[in-house]
Amino acid sequence: MPYRTPQGPPAPKRRAALIIGGTGALLAVALMVWVLRGDDHSSAPGAVGAGGTVAVGHIHGIGIDPGNDRLYVGAHEGVFAVGDSGEVQPVGTERFDTMGFTVAGPGRFLASGHPQLDSNRAPHLGLFESSDTAATWSSASLEGEADFHALDSTETRIWGADSVGGRLLTSSDGREWDLLAEGQFIDVAADPTDPERALATDSTGRLRSYAATGDESGLSGAPVLTFLDWPTDDELGGLAPDGTTLLSRDQGATWQTRARLPGSPSAFEAGDEAWYAASDAGLFTSSDDGATWTPLFTYQGTP
Repeated sequence: MPYRTPQGPPAPKRRAALIIGGTGALLAVALMVWVLRGDDHSSAPGAVGAGGTVAVGHIHGIGIDPGNDRLYVGAHEGVFAVGDSGEVQPVGTERFDTMGFTVAGPGRFLASGHPQLDSNRAPHLGLFESSDTAATWSSASLEGEADFHALDSTETRIWGADSVGGRLLTSSDGREWDLLAEGQFIDVAADPTDPERALATDSTGRLRSYAATGDESGLSGAPVLTFLDWPTDDELGGLAPDGTTLLSRDQGATWQTRARLPGSPSAFEAGDEAWYAASDAGLFTSSDDGATWTPLFTYQGTP
């Protein structure tokens, strides 16, 4: 069995409306449309950076390799390294539509998505793993079964949102998985102080807390969020559907509104020294916890 349920399968849940009235309904529909169209790419326009134009496409994941302090993105055209001045370079020889991406350690990358049309791999890659900084990739688990649109990890645990099965999963080894919740999820962020806990945003932008045991609770004071990252105990960052940046210093109890990211957001990463966010306008960085954003590269066209 590729995955198991801690404490038995979760009971069906009736999702409460995030906001009562027409505005809430429209928001929920907009977020669900975004989730469902995540696999739809009609083109892969170029990223215009310091090194010229490179076909990158829509970015779905961002990570910083602690082994070389380089920035990497997982996108429609594969995995790319991004320099400090915005130069973009493809990494490895295997190109695939990278729907989920995270850096799990020095040189160790986790990803998911879809292979090229001429590949012999299954249409859903499941958990894809590289131990050589994306030079080569191998299937770790759930090949043909899962398409992780969001991935995050600690030294001891992986968390993933599978869009195909409509489920939130976790694993201690990347091979066997526990089912935490059913439904569509946009993003997941591991707790930096508790490896057995993570936060996730569902398709309505609601933020919830999940334990590896299956326990679930809501964060009643949280704003509507799409993407989030949790680098330290006192720094939890997120992006609203319109690109507004939000910051919590108390683990999500209260939030500060920062600057608005240009375009519609598609990925977010909060590093020790800088934050990074992707949208349909390009890839951006912030050195002041989202108070201002500077482009690393912009798109020639719309991804």
